[in-house]
Amino acid sequence: MTDGVGNIGANIAPVAKRPSVYQSESAREVRARAGAIQQKTSNEERDGLTRLNQILGSDQPLSDEVPRGFYLNITI
Repeated sequence: MTDGVGNIGANIAPVAKRPSVYQSESAREVRARAGAIQQKTSNEERDGLTRLNQILGSDQPLSDEVPRGFYLNITI
């Protein structure tokens, strides 16, 4: 039984944790991929994201009656 904070009177084995070697290997892969990918932002992408941030920052609800790409129209 638990009280929301810990175990009360139960003989439950602790949860086994994965070795940290898995985490470090995954993190190494993520860093390696991020370092190998070109991440330059074009002027078009930057302008589109700036416009989208302004629209979202206005606290107005987005309209559903607009064509695809109206709020953010960039090529990825």
